[in-house]
Amino acid sequence: MVKAVQKEINCHVCGAWSHDVFARKSGYALYSCRACGLTFVHPVPDSAGVYGEDYFSGARGGFGYVDYDADKEPMTPVFEKYLRRIARYGIGRRILDVGAATGFFLDIARRAGFDAYGVELSAYAAARATEKGIPMITGTLSGVPDAPKFDVITMLDVIEHLPDPAAEVARANELLNKGGLLVINTPDIGSFYARLMGKRWHLIVPPEHLFYFNRKNIRTLLEQKGFEVLSISTVGKHFTLQYIFKTLYMWQRLSLWKFLSGVCGGRWLRRVALPINLRDNMFVIARKK
Repeated sequence: MVKAVQKEINCHVCGAWSHDVFARKSGYALYSCRACGLTFVHPVPDSAGVYGEDYFSGARGGFGYVDYDADKEPMTPVFEKYLRRIARYGIGRRILDVGAATGFFLDIARRAGFDAYGVELSAYAAARATEKGIPMITGTLSGVPDAPKFDVITMLDVIEHLPDPAAEVARANELLNKGGLLVINTPDIGSFYARLMGKRWHLIVPPEHLFYFNRKNIRTLLEQKGFEVLSISTVGKHFTLQYIFKTLYMWQRLSLWKFLSGVCGGRWLRRVALPINLRDNMFVIARKK
């Protein structure tokens, strides 16, 4: 922590107004709620412009992916694991992915027998998903029709990007059938690794990530919006070498990492991926009451 401050800022989860300055990074101030531990950027910027074509193809602006689908390819076994965990609950197969990007996860869901739909803020990414034959809405959950409802809504590595997570969770509840599942994967700022690294945690990346939850306050938020939390666990991920070195460069700004990221962008090295589990992400399954 930097120093205590008194700000007229209501916490987005518990409503408390007493916060500490957590960090200042890339021109943004992050605060941590003393009551529930939610950490967030304030004021919340309009970061919609971050998610243009370059975010999904090139990352020349310093954010995003060199090639989204190629970078996500190593995540295929992880996404399949997500879907197996969802299927255990024996609910229906109509699934909506929030922040669906180019539809990579939904393509896997279709192959697993799900009736897949997506919503994506980026017009570029939504168009790529549509080319794959995935029904998409460009925008946010507010633009999704009230009916027919869904059996599963997924927010995989997306809730931390949203300018109003509470409103999106509430809207997800409205769009789900009774007993439907909301599935969230998001960084866990209460994890051992995140607490060890503090403001140097590599997932502190405003204006990409705006909200940082722990297990307690994400449970509180979900329960406030009409959900019962069924499980909170940790699922490891897989990353290409290029993505790993690009992340290291954005974190530490060492020219070595930038060089190695470029080297690993070659045809053969792009296929090399490593499993990484720092246990600083949480995989949450909640059921609509």
